[in-house]
Amino acid sequence: MNRKERVEKIKKITTAWVDHITFAEWIVEEKTPEVIVDLGVDYGYSTFCFGLPQIGKIYGIDSFEGDEHTSIRDTYKFVNEKRNELEMDNITFIKGYFDDIASTWEIGIDILHIDGYHTYEAVKNDYETWGKFVKDDGVILFHDTCVFDRNFGVHRLLNEIDLPKTNFTLSHGLGVVSKDEKIIDKIKTRFLSYLDPNYI
Repeated sequence: MNRKERVEKIKKITTAWVDHITFAEWIVEEKTPEVIVDLGVDYGYSTFCFGLPQIGKIYGIDSFEGDEHTSIRDTYKFVNEKRNELEMDNITFIKGYFDDIASTWEIGIDILHIDGYHTYEAVKNDYETWGKFVKDDGVILFHDTCVFDRNFGVHRLLNEIDLPKTNFTLSHGLGVVSKDEKIIDKIKTRFLSYLDPNYI
């Protein structure tokens, strides 16, 4: 299956992440990561977007139970069938809670995408728990940074992080944080028109 065919199939997947496909491909091609971790898979759109360049190993981690923000649903069978359909053998889905998986995790991470439960306390815990596995030149992404509902605290956490960062305004927002200021500068140059002026 070629890239165009994969993209057509991925774009049919239900998602709130729709506008980030171009950036997902770009950051993977730019970083050439060995390991990508996607915390919060749902129907797999972001995971499969990271998989398009066919670079590195991708782990999609989720309880596959849904929550009050996304609704209660089990998508585990769906994402595994879709992975096989897309012929993306470099993706592994892990069913479990983030903290439980982290307790035995030992692999360095190049790109970490955090898109689980969206309260401030939950996303801060995900960042602190999983951020320690991210390599010094790694990148951390946060979805829903532009949702200002009182039950969503992602934007608050992004504001608090004292590292080089920027923020996409598309598809409910995607914050990007890295100790590597050069990659943040490249993102600002390449994607300037899609970024929040407060993060440029």
